[in-house]
Amino acid sequence: MRRVLSCRSLVCRVLLCGFLFAAPLIAQSRWAGGPPAAATNPTFEASFGFVYLDMPVPSQQRVALTGIDGSGVVRFLPRWGATVDGTYASTGNVFNTGHGANILSLLAGPVFYPVNGRTSVFVHALVGAGRVGGAVPTSGPYYLGGWVARPSYAFGGGIEQYLFGTFAVRIQGDYQRTTFGDSTGAIEGQNNLRVITSMVYRFGNTRE
Repeated sequence: MRRVLSCRSLVCRVLLCGFLFAAPLIAQSRWAGGPPAAATNPTFEASFGFVYLDMPVPSQQRVALTGIDGSGVVRFLPRWGATVDGTYASTGNVFNTGHGANILSLLAGPVFYPVNGRTSVFVHALVGAGRVGGAVPTSGPYYLGGWVARPSYAFGGGIEQYLFGTFAVRIQGDYQRTTFGDSTGAIEGQNNLRVITSMVYRFGNTRE
């Protein structure tokens, strides 16, 4: 009986020592396994703000337009994402024609974050379509008016600063290529500069 008890006692001691030795290793492997699955899930950002767009009209001077811009971003990797951007800007009485000018564009493309954190720096390349409306003086009181819809593209970047919780402010500048007509009715390209300031709301985990 004593031998049986001594064997059982020895087995219990071995098991207890093994457990005490393995427990720290199990805990360490659990914590060292990486962030929880939720932290690696895609995050989403939505922004809405003000846009200033400097647009040249073929054979005429440049025109300043103001309006609104909205965008959505999917962050599927720490430094990579995809965005959809929509802009509408307008102005009135261009070149004293009594006719306004406006631009409507919808673009999408990849976003890269060389600096990623509470303060982030990003660059993007976008492609889509743009609709430009306006008027071009011809001779005397006459002018050509209408709109032109063509493919459009843009590239640029900006900076994003998180304020508190899920809110951030974003400032970005882009070169955007659109198309409109000159005083002869010929369709020509436009090299536009747009500057956007917007508020950003992030769905999901906040930045550390």
